[in-house]
Amino acid sequence: MQVLDAITRLVNASGRSWRDISVAMGKSDNYLSATVAQSKRKAGDVRSATLAEFAAACGYALALVPVDQVPEGAVVIDAPSREAGE
Repeated sequence: MQVLDAITRLVNASGRSWRDISVAMGKSDNYLSATVAQSKRKAGDVRSATLAEFAAACGYALALVPVDQVPEGAVVIDAPSREAGE
């Protein structure tokens, strides 16, 4: 799953609006929408601190776990392909 897909999935799973989550993050009403739009222009690049803050606002934690120990129900973001960054 790509970062922007994960963000959309978490928003939908939270049952909250993009605006509510932006406000919960202590940001302006349109912060999350604007961040996602900007990230789309940058091939999905979102700072890890922004992603962690967003996850917390949706009731999730950002964690790094061994690949063979990913818990059931976890939202997994795939590493970008090398071709995308070249």
